[in-house]
Amino acid sequence: MPLYEFRCQKCNRVFERLCRVSSNGKGLSCPKCGSRRLRRLMSVFSARVSGERGSPALSGANCSTCSSGNCATCR
Repeated sequence: MPLYEFRCQKCNRVFERLCRVSSNGKGLSCPKCGSRRLRRLMSVFSARVSGERGSPALSGANCSTCSSGNCATCR
């Protein structure tokens, strides 16, 4: 099950939930105000390219812009 981010349209709270892809967040409610008026947000994800393990272009080994080597500018 993927992790999705939602924003409550009533109180503007952003929260995450594990949901089935097919559910689209139906049946969820805001943990702050209880509203069911939610909007699923687009969020960032990470993917590893098969066969490219250890490649400096993907691992960020030569990155000087962040401490983790996993930021978008390291690629």
